[in-house]
Amino acid sequence: MVFGPLAALLAVVPTLLLAPVAQAASLESVLSNQKNLTTFIGLFKNHTDIFAKLPKGVTIAAPNDFAFNKLGNWNTYGEDLVEATLKYHVLKQSIAMPSIEKGDSIWASTTLTDEKYSTIKGGQRLILTKQPNGEVVFTSGFATRGTVMVEDQQFDNGLIQIIDSVMRVPETLESTARSAYTDLTAFVGALYAADMMSEITALKDATIFAPRNAAFQQLAGTFESLDKPALQRILRYHIVPGNLTHVWELTNSTTLPTAAGDNTTISITRHTNFIYINSAQVIQTDILVSNGLVHMIDNVLNPDKADAKPDVALTTAQPPVFTPSGSKTETGETVATPFASNLPCTASCPVPTPTGKGKGRNGSELLLAHEQLGPTTRDFQTLFKEKFS
Repeated sequence: MVFGPLAALLAVVPTLLLAPVAQAASLESVLSNQKNLTTFIGLFKNHTDIFAKLPKGVTIAAPNDFAFNKLGNWNTYGEDLVEATLKYHVLKQSIAMPSIEKGDSIWASTTLTDEKYSTIKGGQRLILTKQPNGEVVFTSGFATRGTVMVEDQQFDNGLIQIIDSVMRVPETLESTARSAYTDLTAFVGALYAADMMSEITALKDATIFAPRNAAFQQLAGTFESLDKPALQRILRYHIVPGNLTHVWELTNSTTLPTAAGDNTTISITRHTNFIYINSAQVIQTDILVSNGLVHMIDNVLNPDKADAKPDVALTTAQPPVFTPSGSKTETGETVATPFASNLPCTASCPVPTPTGKGKGRNGSELLLAHEQLGPTTRDFQTLFKEKFS
């Protein structure tokens, strides 16, 4: 006969063995118990085929009713785009919001793999960033951001995060530049002038270092004298094909092969809180497009001066690596933007006004970059200072 604590334990064991195991609720059940998800629940019920084929262990970003009202034009979405948008709200891994440290970002693959909308290997990305106040912000195409309002609602195949914006499926570089990043319209116009737009659109997992409008404005006279092959070579030097390179992967003293041929590479320099591609400063990072991502830079890169390095002692912007030609070197909103006339536009699609104020790294251009960055990758100056200095 057994006495004492062991006897008590043995008496409890049968009860534990017979006790029912708690089962996580279904996705439909958990959604139905949430407030203000009327529209998303309706979409879930009308697209059960999408949600019935989920990979194991996912995160679902569920926009609340406020998010759909804020979007305004949801009713104009065709069925293909509706389905693509729903797939874009399903992350392929279960990500608990407390697991993200303050200031850090996660690039999460989604179930959007349809090449009509994305040619990113493994699925189009969403960026999750935890703000200093603990809030988690999702960032999508067109710089659309949504804050997590209710986090980590568990269901039988993962987690639900309720957000206050509908995530926008990233579109092409051209569409993104026209609609959200008009400081890239000169670069897009140059691609048209060089008959390269279809070439760029066909790339997969591309990283593009796109100069802002002011970079082209200060070299307007120089570009007037270039023939098409020369322009093509310069533009291809800004493109890294087949290598999706996020901001934290731009590591010091490394190089990336470009599309310009002849083994031409670009080099990366980090100094204190600044990132340079050759001698051009990165002023905005990780802009999502359908076939990759874009980093905005403040100067045009020159494949004939691949060894250009920044003068880190300067307190103003780095000088152009091309020799300015003629008198067309001014920048700003009142100055014509080179290649703008090459954009295929009509009266209903006006060419955006250039935004190129500020020339110094302590001036308005850097402030603008940081305001636009928002939660996309966190304030990258602080990020790099903490992680790499």
